[in-house]
Amino acid sequence: MSDQLPGDQGVRSEQERRAVQHADDPSEPGRPALISRETVYPQGWPEQPGLFMLRNDFPAQIVFAGESYASVLHGYWALSTADAFDRSRIRDAASGREAHDLGGRATHRSDWPDVRLAVMAELLRAKFTQHPELAQVLVSTGDARISYTGLSDSPFWRDVPDGRGRNWMGRLLELTRSELAAQQLLRPEDPSVLK
Repeated sequence: MSDQLPGDQGVRSEQERRAVQHADDPSEPGRPALISRETVYPQGWPEQPGLFMLRNDFPAQIVFAGESYASVLHGYWALSTADAFDRSRIRDAASGREAHDLGGRATHRSDWPDVRLAVMAELLRAKFTQHPELAQVLVSTGDARISYTGLSDSPFWRDVPDGRGRNWMGRLLELTRSELAAQQLLRPEDPSVLK
């Protein structure tokens, strides 16, 4: 007579089935969530801004769709507008905060709710592919969940403690990080890809 109880075979069978279905689960727990807090630097950004360079108002000149923007925030709000004059004013704003304020007052493109996620994703790709030193900081966060917080951005873009926040910015940063990591794996000999 076998030492197995009648249900042992069923339990073992279920464990084997789950091992196959969940074969891509990480073997180790992920890093704790990284919280990207909104911070104001009245005297300008510190020499070593660290994770603050993940913020959209961090001054990182990017070229997108043939235009140059002082930050992701400049690009996002400029591209949201329906009017060429507003777009120029926002693009040339003195700071990300000013670009945000001008963009919030401008008339938006009629299709903006439909395209804003795609535009933001492309702006982030531009930022991190055009600035490898910033990409290294983002990739160094590993598999940590990125919680983008603050008061200036709408709950659509940030984490909000009461659960209203959708944290799309954190999600898009995580997606961009994954794309950058994949580029490293697929083309390690290419000098334009991060090292």
